[in-house]
Amino acid sequence: MTHKKKISLIAAGVFAALILLSMTILPAVVKTWITDEARQTTGRKTTLQSLAFNPLTMTITARGIAMEEQGGGSFFSIGSIRASLSPKSIYKRALILSEVAIESPSFSITRTAPNLYNFTDIQQRIQAQKKPESDQELRFSINNITIAGGSVDFHDLAVNGGRKHSVRNLEVGIPFISNIPYLVESYTSPKISAVVNGAPFHFAGKMKPLSKSMETSVRINLNQLDLPELVAYSPQKPPARLTSGKLTVDMDLNYRVFSDRKPELIIKGLLRLDGIAIDLNNGHPLVKLPLLEVKASKLEIFSRLFQFQNIRLDGLELFASRDGRGQWMYANLMPKEKAYSGSEDTSTRPPPAKNTLQPSLQISSLSLTNSSVHFNDSLPRGGFRGSLSEITLSLNNLSNAPNTSAEYDLSLLLDNEADLTSAGNFSLAPLSLKASTDLSGLKLQKGWPYLSSYLTAPLKGVLDLSGDVTYSTENGLTAEQGSLTLKDLSTRYGSKDGLDLSLFSVSNASYRQKENHLELAEVKVSKGTLSVSREADGRISLLSLINTGAAPATHTAPPAVQAKQKKRNSTSAPQPFSYRLSHLQTDHLNLAFTDKTREEKPRFTLRNSTTSLSNLSGPKFTPAQLRFNATFGKNTPLKASGDITPLPFHYKGNVSVGRLAIRDFEDYFPDNLNVSVLSGYLDTSLKLDISLKNGKPEGSFKGSAGVRSFHSIDTDAEEDLLKWESLQVDEFQGRVEPFSLAIRQIALNGFFSRIAILKNGSLNLQNLVDKPEAAPTSTTLGSAPSPATHAPSSIVSVPPVPKQAAVAAQRQISIGAITIQGGTVAFSDSHLPQQFSSTFYNLGGRISGMSSDASRFADVDLRGNLENHSPLQITGKINPLREDLFVDLIIAFKDIELSPVTPYSGAYLGYAVEKGKLYLDLKYHIENKELRSENRIFIDQFTFGNRVESKQATNLPVRLGLALLKDRKGEIHLDVPVTGRTDDPQFSIWRLVFQVLKNLLVKAATSPFSLLSSMFGGGEDLSTIQFSPGTSALSAQDEQKLSALAKALADRPALKIELKGYVDREKDAEGYRFELLNHKLANEKSLSRARERQKDGVESGETVKVQPDEYSKYLKAVYKKEKFPKPRNMLGLVKDLPDNEMKKLIIANTVVTDSDLQSLAQERSAAVMNYLIEKGSLSAGRIFLKKDDINRAPEKSTQTRSRVELNAVAP
Repeated sequence: MTHKKKISLIAAGVFAALILLSMTILPAVVKTWITDEARQTTGRKTTLQSLAFNPLTMTITARGIAMEEQGGGSFFSIGSIRASLSPKSIYKRALILSEVAIESPSFSITRTAPNLYNFTDIQQRIQAQKKPESDQELRFSINNITIAGGSVDFHDLAVNGGRKHSVRNLEVGIPFISNIPYLVESYTSPKISAVVNGAPFHFAGKMKPLSKSMETSVRINLNQLDLPELVAYSPQKPPARLTSGKLTVDMDLNYRVFSDRKPELIIKGLLRLDGIAIDLNNGHPLVKLPLLEVKASKLEIFSRLFQFQNIRLDGLELFASRDGRGQWMYANLMPKEKAYSGSEDTSTRPPPAKNTLQPSLQISSLSLTNSSVHFNDSLPRGGFRGSLSEITLSLNNLSNAPNTSAEYDLSLLLDNEADLTSAGNFSLAPLSLKASTDLSGLKLQKGWPYLSSYLTAPLKGVLDLSGDVTYSTENGLTAEQGSLTLKDLSTRYGSKDGLDLSLFSVSNASYRQKENHLELAEVKVSKGTLSVSREADGRISLLSLINTGAAPATHTAPPAVQAKQKKRNSTSAPQPFSYRLSHLQTDHLNLAFTDKTREEKPRFTLRNSTTSLSNLSGPKFTPAQLRFNATFGKNTPLKASGDITPLPFHYKGNVSVGRLAIRDFEDYFPDNLNVSVLSGYLDTSLKLDISLKNGKPEGSFKGSAGVRSFHSIDTDAEEDLLKWESLQVDEFQGRVEPFSLAIRQIALNGFFSRIAILKNGSLNLQNLVDKPEAAPTSTTLGSAPSPATHAPSSIVSVPPVPKQAAVAAQRQISIGAITIQGGTVAFSDSHLPQQFSSTFYNLGGRISGMSSDASRFADVDLRGNLENHSPLQITGKINPLREDLFVDLIIAFKDIELSPVTPYSGAYLGYAVEKGKLYLDLKYHIENKELRSENRIFIDQFTFGNRVESKQATNLPVRLGLALLKDRKGEIHLDVPVTGRTDDPQFSIWRLVFQVLKNLLVKAATSPFSLLSSMFGGGEDLSTIQFSPGTSALSAQDEQKLSALAKALADRPALKIELKGYVDREKDAEGYRFELLNHKLANEKSLSRARERQKDGVESGETVKVQPDEYSKYLKAVYKKEKFPKPRNMLGLVKDLPDNEMKKLIIANTVVTDSDLQSLAQERSAAVMNYLIEKGSLSAGRIFLKKDDINRAPEKSTQTRSRVELNAVAP
């Protein structure tokens, strides 16, 4: 055997021994070393069932590897591990394993606390035994790494309730892992698959895990991973609870590190979530998402480039709620932020980083289908529940790249009733939008919980909206082709008021934010009813619809926000808001107003109102064209047409009213007015040019107006007061300020008026207005002013009153003509025992040319008839419109029958009027406030009738007064001139006239001869004839008086005279003695002549005159016959005495008795009577002698006791 063969055999034997040794002894040694080393390193019991080594293939196989927990139980086990060492390890001087295969690995991992696991003790032991690392890097290359049939059980006790996770069917395939330089830059393509918690998981890719570039490209496939189990491992407790959801991933990840730029991470592929359900911690649902699918075209994470091919959401349900405190459910989902305290210093905040890379987003397609939003708000009163359903959103080409446009299409249902659709395009950079939106069928009542803070009653109706909206940073928001339709709008307010509107629409509306201008092409309001009331407390019911409670709370922004807002406002102040309404049209609207402040609660209605308003603009208003038509009440047409400017107000146009019932406004008459309007209709047609300047009206007006079928009654007496067929004011025009008015004609036709004196003596006109605080006054025929002495021809003057200060400028007023036709005035007096009534008929006439021009005077011609018989005519000129009244009138009232005034004569005079007629001729002139009047009164054949018993009748001898005033023809003529000033507050023409007449009647009844004296006697007192003492002879002066009296009595045939004689006991007794002596002397002369037989033609003693040369002769004769003792001589004879002595003795011895004085008084009365009969030619039947106490003193101090008093009497 050769040496080479020996060597070969030896080598072969050694090799065989080594192989045998490595196959038999080495595995047992290594097995023991491994279990001991594992126990020493981990502190755990480790078992190795078998270990085999194949030296030929350099493969080692270990089976039945297991390690127990500290307390017992399996920690992990491996069915087998097979590793093959590559021969390259020798010359590559590196650990090169050509294969590593692990079969049926099983791990049981338990986490007992955060960061504390059932293998934590092993980590700690290894860390404690860790040796310093060598500076020399170990080169290795592990190839063909496979894991098959692996499983992991993870029991997590650190989370609440514990969690168990499992990994089954774990399959791993890694081509190699190496840090050998020539292999570092080679790609390895690992593959991993498993079932994780029942979800299949696949991982495949290629990578350079140990190269400097760390280049990795993997594909991850995870199917239906249950996510709720993983939420528990969030670092912080999540604010919501993921109750269900599965994750599916099919994505490619590419990662690379570069030396000259940032790393690169690119992701693309599919991410899908199924059955996502997230609830709040209180159990309320938050989000439900059956499907979310995201297909990423390219996501460059570090470059912030995000490109999505498609994002699809299906069946998304969002739940939103707010509690009664106003806190949203999302508040608890957000991280707690530091509350703003008002003192935060924002200056210390770091400025935003410069040159920050902005993300780039591109979404080719995004779709949202079958989605909904559920909303529950407990903050508003009563709460609100709403939903958005059937949400469908299609979004294409979304990108934040400049000047790129995305298209979208959105549709949804609001509360399963209202449809909302919107489509258009928009751009994110710069931000812009162009969209068409349509909302239909939105019920307003759903919004009541939110409106309840502002309104007191819900709104009902259906709202439709549509329009095109565009937005750009340059022009702001712009809306075009906008339309709004509100159908069946309804609400209630007040007690029974409300609004019911069939249609409210706005068409072709536009708004431009840049100009801040709103344009409305047309607004229509159709077929509606609006009722409004003024409540008893004065509030308007419509205003009660507004909730005047506490305003919603406002929040104050932090100072930084306020400063930013202030800066924005100061640098870009918006344009003032402006608008223009091209046309407003209302049709078939019914309006009602009820005034509950009035007792009768009047209700006013406008029916079928139509309004057209064109070209309304603001805030600088221009004239807008107005057209208005309506029916007020039952059949009153209202019309208006013209141009109107709201502010400052100006209206130029026409207004007309037809048959407006005045009675409808009776509730607004003063409460103290005792007048009720039964009928009356106002017609007017006006042309106005009216404006408001500084709150005061100005402008012009013209037109015509009339009141038809007017009828009013006195509510106290329940009798007609005033009525007429028509009152027409034609063609008037004027200005408001300065005021001017020109009227062509005023016509009053068929009018009736009632004037009455009531039972209490007051006029019905006085009682038309109640004056509860004023002292009651009455105007009656029995309460005339106190009498004053005035002669019939005297003039009554009123003292002048100082002139008042000048008034404002005279208003210009002119009236072409005032015509009156067919008038009737009824007068009645119920306060008399027997009611009196009389009526004026056919009152009419014309007043033409009336003007406030002081130099122009209106012609007056008015006529009428009392009881269709006695004519009344008033003619002349007047000007009642100038500053001071001008009157120059002649009033003629003729042929007035006086017998109907018996109720007055019976009540106040005590006699009925049998017959008589009255004629009045009156002239009145008033100028410069001075009155001059002539009142000529003619009464013909006035005769009293039978006596009438009346407590009010005067005690004056009215028949006597009548007899004094009537002449022989039975006529009474009176002339009563009156003067005065009209500016005297107490001035009254008729009061003065009636005062004069009353005083005249009083004087006629109380001093008839004074009246006759003033009329015929030149002012002498005819009531007394005075005599010398002791005589009954009339003086020449008394005869003149009696002649004048006789003449007056001749013209007053109804008068009779009573005569009463009186004496002065002292003076008449003495005078009577002398008169008796003279009588005896005359008798002696008469006897002497008789003895001389001269009887023919001899005068009686009454007429015989004793001449002076005869006096002594006849005195002796009388003395001789006297029987008193006489002086005698010594012879006893009667001595002759001188005449004086004889006269003294006769006078001294003459006795005057009462009988003599009585005879003297009768002789005086007889003397007056005889003169009136013989000289005055009066009938003896009109003169009566009346006895009285002859010694009664006279009433007047100017009269003597020796007199005859005359007294007039009437039959």
